[in-house]
Amino acid sequence: MSVVQSNPNPSAQPNRLSKRCQPAPPKIGESKREQQGPSYWAAHEVAQADETGVSFSDRMVALRRYGQFTMAYSTAVQPRLTHFGNASGYLAHRGRFRVNCVLGDPVCDPSQGAALIDRFIAAHGKPMFCQVSQPIAEILHERGYWINTMGIDTTLNLADYDFAGKKKEWLRYAGNWIDRRGYQIIEASFAEVTADCVAEISEAWRQTRVINQKEVRFLNRPIMLTDEPDVRKFFLRDPDGQLLAFVFLDPLYRDGKIIGYATAFKRRHPAAPQYAEQAIMKHIIETLQLESVEQLSLGLSPLASLGDRSSSPFRSSWTTHWLFEKTFASRKANRWYYNVAGHADYKRRFYGTEHPCYLAMPTRFSPRRLAALVGLCGIV
Repeated sequence: MSVVQSNPNPSAQPNRLSKRCQPAPPKIGESKREQQGPSYWAAHEVAQADETGVSFSDRMVALRRYGQFTMAYSTAVQPRLTHFGNASGYLAHRGRFRVNCVLGDPVCDPSQGAALIDRFIAAHGKPMFCQVSQPIAEILHERGYWINTMGIDTTLNLADYDFAGKKKEWLRYAGNWIDRRGYQIIEASFAEVTADCVAEISEAWRQTRVINQKEVRFLNRPIMLTDEPDVRKFFLRDPDGQLLAFVFLDPLYRDGKIIGYATAFKRRHPAAPQYAEQAIMKHIIETLQLESVEQLSLGLSPLASLGDRSSSPFRSSWTTHWLFEKTFASRKANRWYYNVAGHADYKRRFYGTEHPCYLAMPTRFSPRRLAALVGLCGIV
């Protein structure tokens, strides 16, 4: 799931950048902002992450073989996750309110997924599985789980993707608007862009969000103020060279090769032009197409396109389905908690391929399990 929240905090006022954000040697760990901010916590928490059972190096081995779904990279590197398995495959999970929540699909050979799930269930009782694909939902359905759609994952198939037509005019306009005014989109590492500057943009962006005291997590991963293996970073800078916005991409792997990317972070300073994110995304798509990359995942749109429950191939909970539908349509929930409707609308405008994602619970309906998931995400 990408971290964009399109619903701003109405009380927040746009502010100016406090300093010039230009390429310079990084100063990670030196500034007061980094020492106090949640972005700094996320970057350094990884050193203290619970790696019981599966070391970071073993996770990366499995990831590079089988990590071709949107959340795969996050399952390997997100702080505070625990991992079950070994270098041939693992599951990532975390507990809340005495509920064990598994994040995403097993990162393993598809033929071994059922066996890994069985071992995990035997070791951990009645876990809940979040944001899993249809093949994994089928495995869990066979084991008596109740399966509900929890949203859609949007993928752009880059080989045949284009910007033609009225429906994608907004992307063409954004790119042209940025170009005509002398803005520039660059790809850079933290050796070229200061972590202080990225933190400043990120924190200024977060103060315009409803959830502005901490990073949304679990279904998202907190932003890291350091270079990470194979993560790519694209920045928008104005004609004076000042950085104003960025988009970071997590890699997708198959058989040791990068086959695509997933948008991990999209953030812009309030002083940035309104077309910043769209222009960066258009540039990213064009760049990846030139590199013959297969796909770009836009991530989860929570609670979107749930469909007709009666047509679901799985045994599902009517109460959970009703609650998800009401939350998605609720003006109050979208305004004051998390703008799931705006989130989904933004991604639909790319006209990609939509894949359902599922929530699997061992009981028909469990308020405690749903509360655990919301708590893990830090939404309330």
